[in-house]
Amino acid sequence: MKGSGLKRCLALMAVTLFTCAASAQYVPSMTLGKPQKKHNEGYWGPGNTFSHLDLSLSLGTTGIGIDVAMPICQFAQVHIGYEFMPHFKKSISSKVQIGNEESIQYDDNNNRIETHYTEVADSLYNLMGYDMQPFVDMTSRITMNNFKFLVDIFPMTDNKKLHVTVGFYYGPSAYAEITHDGGSTPTLQCISYYNNNYETMYDGKFKDYGTAGIPMGKYDDDNTDYKMTPSSKGEITIPVKTNSFKPYLGVGYEANLLKKREDLKFAVTGGLMFWGTPSMVTPDGVNLTKDVSDISGDMGSYVKVASFLKAFPVISFRIIKNIF
Repeated sequence: MKGSGLKRCLALMAVTLFTCAASAQYVPSMTLGKPQKKHNEGYWGPGNTFSHLDLSLSLGTTGIGIDVAMPICQFAQVHIGYEFMPHFKKSISSKVQIGNEESIQYDDNNNRIETHYTEVADSLYNLMGYDMQPFVDMTSRITMNNFKFLVDIFPMTDNKKLHVTVGFYYGPSAYAEITHDGGSTPTLQCISYYNNNYETMYDGKFKDYGTAGIPMGKYDDDNTDYKMTPSSKGEITIPVKTNSFKPYLGVGYEANLLKKREDLKFAVTGGLMFWGTPSMVTPDGVNLTKDVSDISGDMGSYVKVASFLKAFPVISFRIIKNIF
């Protein structure tokens, strides 16, 4: 997040907390001509600052969480907590390419023909004993987890159910990562070896073929082809990162879960967590969300979704128990 945006967010929260703490009376109702209801007076009555505590379990788009909440004045409460996302996985498969030629090709009779890839794969098997496959299997994993600090503001005296929420989430900048599967390790090592030696291998037989890699669209600056290559250790790890500090703005509804149980409540909230433009930097230093375009296949779909989500939609359902 830009420095000015961060300052505005912190200033907004500071003003909110100061106003709540300094307020001697609850804001007047916006409902005219109706007597004010004193819903849950014990929780929201005068002098309630830090005098009650709620414990809740949550489930939503940011994962599974636990938090505690307490009133800080007659029309606001603060809750803090922690949420983590179970490590969901999705398989991604990308093809391997030598130079600019397709690795797998067929003739008019649907018979597979020899390509640069088949020549190189046979040669590398003789040299290294590794079977270079025409594709690399990868897995994307969600790793998101965050601490949260939120303030719920209830704007109407006779309706302590609807509220506006401001605050922030804070956690590791990487919320997901893409890594190669173990079965693709020999293929990645073959790519690394070939790229380091192709100009001299077999008396320069492959010099004109070009480098090997995983095609990932075109560079935005000059429209040339980009092929992703593994690290020097023959590995692929692509962290998906955003800002660690993520301001939040949302709305919610909180009410009793059971008619005869004032100590049990539920809450449904929805809003946006502003985390900036995600980055996906490959082992060779290229940011897939900023530096390249026209990425095809499973990886292209993944990058498009990541690039679009500059603000993450937060929908959460909480079960709340009043402790005291």
